[in-house]
Amino acid sequence: MRSEILADIFAQLGEGGFLQGPIYIHYGTHTKIGKRLFANFNFTIQDDTFVTIGDDCNFGPNVTIVTPIHPLLPDERRGLVMSDGTQKRVCHAKPVRIGNDCWFGAGVTVCPGVTVGDNCVIGAGSVVTRDIPAGSFAAGVPCRVIREITEADSVRNIPGLLDHGDAE
Repeated sequence: MRSEILADIFAQLGEGGFLQGPIYIHYGTHTKIGKRLFANFNFTIQDDTFVTIGDDCNFGPNVTIVTPIHPLLPDERRGLVMSDGTQKRVCHAKPVRIGNDCWFGAGVTVCPGVTVGDNCVIGAGSVVTRDIPAGSFAAGVPCRVIREITEADSVRNIPGLLDHGDAE
């Protein structure tokens, strides 16, 4: 039943995905999600325009993806007077693209118009305001590339981590 509801919410939801509730989705119809997604609790997507998430992506708790951009001027936030004299609230949106095999730590916010390349790790609490190139570890407020991810980052390089205590 849960998978059927999620399939109805999103424009595309790849196989093998899991979204830990609660989740918050603005429209859903603008969001395409690849295979084997994992999203922890309080995953939020405000998809006023297109959001694309690749395969094998993981999101920690309280990750938010937003696409809308609201007017900066206070008078315009209250509404614009149209040519017929009516007042209308306006905003526009920019798409967000997230590549394959990305990991987003807890509390990350992804801002409108951002592209995160394949194989990236975004540190907890980051606010991603600009594009992040593939294969990068990026973190901070605003988020910036810290360094490239390499084989030196393998957990196999952590002393004792893979030892199973096989004593003789």
